[in-house]
Amino acid sequence: MEDVRTAIREYTEMGDLEQKIRLGIGSAAAAAAIFAPLGYRGKGILTAIAAGAILSGIYRRSPVKRVLGL
Repeated sequence: MEDVRTAIREYTEMGDLEQKIRLGIGSAAAAAAIFAPLGYRGKGILTAIAAGAILSGIYRRSPVKRVLGL
C-alpha cells in the first residue's frame, strides 16, 4: 500500500521551482486585490486566484498536473 501512496505523491507533487512560482503569483494577486482600484468583482477574482495559487503552493499539490495527467 505504501508503494501506491508514494506513486500518487510523486505523480501530483510539484517541484521547488513550481512552488516558488505559485507562491509568487499568489502573493502578487493578493497585493493587487488589496491595493488596486478595482470593483468588488475584480477584487473577488484576484482573491480567488491568490487563494488557489497560495494554497496549492503550500500543500505542494498541482491540480493542473492532476487534471492533465502530467
